[in-house]
Amino acid sequence: MNNITTFISRLQITIGIGCLIVFLVSTLIQVGSRHFGISVIWSEELAVNSFIWAMFLGAAVMVKEKEHFSFSGLTAKLEGKKRSLLIILQNIIMLVFCVLCSIYSIEITETFWNSRWISLPELKQGYVWLVLPITFMTSAIYLVENIVKESVVLIGRGTLLWN
Repeated sequence: MNNITTFISRLQITIGIGCLIVFLVSTLIQVGSRHFGISVIWSEELAVNSFIWAMFLGAAVMVKEKEHFSFSGLTAKLEGKKRSLLIILQNIIMLVFCVLCSIYSIEITETFWNSRWISLPELKQGYVWLVLPITFMTSAIYLVENIVKESVVLIGRGTLLWN
């Protein structure tokens, strides 16, 4: 499972870097065109949407790297079995959130799929919304992996989850 999630996270980072490059180039085009008095209306929308993709993909990878939101103050004070149980509980809470967000983000993406960009009506808004189910589904996969890894640590300490 680790090889698959590592591949997915590297793919997300690569796509995220590509989106940041698109963001940078489109922002430079926007600034440069204003300097010359030319109106390039599509550059702003492209910059915003590529930035959205980069941030959401990066957020998903942070879940894999365990750099996501957590109760680190409390976790740092705990040791051993209690620490592992708290980490598992945090990940389960986040997993439930990600599963629910996956379901609803699929509905949102389907609803807005055929909406068009304002400045580039040839493009569907659904491609922008698609980042939501991708982010939440991959985050859920990463959380399952983190739960399994932490459970192995917990069991390795001689404690079963149901004890």
